Amino acid sequence: MGKYYIWFVVIVAGLAGAIRVLLPRRFAELQLERLRTRPLSRERTKSLMFLAVGAIFGAIYLLPWGHQGWVAIGAVFSVLSAAEYFFQSQYRSLDALIFQSRLLGILYLGLAAASYVMLSRL
Repeated sequence: MGKYYIWFVVIVAGLAGAIRVLLPRRFAELQLERLRTRPLSRERTKSLMFLAVGAIFGAIYLLPWGHQGWVAIGAVFSVLSAAEYFFQSQYRSLDALIFQSRLLGILYLGLAAASYVMLSRL
């Protein structure tokens, strides 16, 4: 199961990071338009949901049988997604969204690369 989840993270985080790094302005414009149509509370709720999933992965990692790489990757991926939703709901200007797009793109690509390296060690 762990290998499949790591492959999922490699593909999803790689695509998310590539889009954010290659087209940060266009992605930020799309995000801004999406944020205008959705209420602020919905974005904050999504942020809390992803943070809760990250906490669950973190709790699983602390269990005696939970010291596996894919659990740590799941926690990092969930916390990164929670941070994305949280900061997008807090800072809704185009310039802030462009900066967030670039920063999160780099972080997502780093996560995809680290996941791929971990995958080769399994």
